[in-house]
Amino acid sequence: MMRRKKRGNKSRIVIILFFIVLLFLGVNLISSRNKIVDINPKDVDYVEIIGFKTGNMKTINDKRSVEKIVKNLNKLRGKQANKDTNAEITNYINVYFTSGNKISFVKTGLTLRVNNIYYNISSRNSRIIENIIEDFGR
Repeated sequence: MMRRKKRGNKSRIVIILFFIVLLFLGVNLISSRNKIVDINPKDVDYVEIIGFKTGNMKTINDKRSVEKIVKNLNKLRGKQANKDTNAEITNYINVYFTSGNKISFVKTGLTLRVNNIYYNISSRNSRIIENIIEDFGR
């Protein structure tokens, strides 16, 4: 009688662990879907912010600020889209790497251009870019 209960408890634990692992893998898969960029903050040398509405340009070298900006840019999600020629260019964010490479983020309305690839973004993702410009661009 006791052996049956022990076997039953072990099988329940195995089943619960299986579903926890399955849930973890599913969340990771869904969260990486439609991700625009994946930038390692340690590889970034500096960030340049150009705001056309505010008429300013700022270079950010501070490691903490660069990490916050990169963390926010890594949150961006969007679907690839066709070229949007109707909107005017409002903001630029250029990320320069220690290797000499550069990634340009150009926001026009709800369209984001990342190295000449266009993405449709939601208003929440648009606010992420606007918050970066407002917080760090002044």
